[in-house]
Formats: sequence, C-alpha cells, structure tokens
Amino acid sequence: MHPLIPQAVGLVAVVLFLLSYQMKRRRDIIICNATSRFLYVVQYVLLGAISGAILDVMGVLASVIAQKKDHPRIKKHFRLIFFSVNAAIVAAGLAVCFIHKSPLDLLPIAGVLLHTGAFWITDERIIRRISLAGSPFWLAYNLASRAYGSAVGDVLSMASILIAMFKYRNQGKDGDKGENQ
Repeated sequence: MHPLIPQAVGLVAVVLFLLSYQMKRRRDIIICNATSRFLYVVQYVLLGAISGAILDVMGVLASVIAQKKDHPRIKKHFRLIFFSVNAAIVAAGLAVCFIHKSPLDLLPIAGVLLHTGAFWITDERIIRRISLAGSPFWLAYNLASRAYGSAVGDVLSMASILIAMFKYRNQGKDGDKGENQ
C-alpha cells in the first residue's frame, strides 16, 4: 500500500472533524464527528496504531448512542446507559494501556470521554466547550506517538471549536439572536 493512503484518509478525517463544530445543529455536529472518527479508525489501522483505533471505535459507538439519547429506551435508562458507555471506554483504554504497558494510552481515554461525553448534553455551546477540553489529550497523545498529521488536526480542531464558540456566542440554543443583542 502506498504510504500516502493513510495520510489522505487522515486528512479527510481532519476536515470532517473541523467541519463538525461549524455545524449549527447538535445532530449534524454528531454525525459529522462520528464520520470523522470512523476515518481516524481507518487511518490508525492502516498505520498499525491499534491503541488509537480501539479508542476511536469506542468514540464512534459512544457518539452513535449519544445521538439517540432521546429514544424512549435510552431515556428510561439514561444513567445506566451513560455510565455503561463511559465504563466501556475506560475499560477498553485501560486494557490497551495494560497490554502495551504504556501510560501514554491513558491520554486518549480522557480525550474520548470528553469528546463523546459532550454529546449527551443538549446545549451546543456546552458541547463545544467540553469537546475543546478533550482535544489537548489527543494532541499530546498524537505528538508523543509521532502522529503529526493528527496532531495538526488536533490544533486545527481546537481552533475550529474556538471559532464556532465565538461565532455563536450571542445566539440562543437554537441559533436565534440572544436577548443581549
């Protein structure tokens, strides 16, 4: 396989991840983000970076479940499902950390928990804030793992989130102008 293929997949993932936080609606943020995560998984697999792949798979699953948080069954058992999803992420991350004997693998656990945990929240402004808090964990992991393309994507993601936070700062939850304008 040509070495540029994983890099191209990673670049598409970065673009979709950046676009996700520019979306106005929660549903669109999550769909774009989940698609991006899927492509990151493909990139990590192509590069042989199994730790990142496993945690991104967990991120995709958590994002899909969070997108359906208003489904009657999920609503009924919200706390149990929320706890179970996050416990599964932690368990998978700790298993990878134990197998590789690398504390470096703890960083993306925090990143995934914050990124996907934000999707259980309804307010798009809070989604962006919590997601922003998760990005430095992935940045540190990618720099330490020499995944420089993904690290650039992390920096651009943080910038994208900050732009969206600025862009929507005076708008209500649904994008309407706030009372302060």
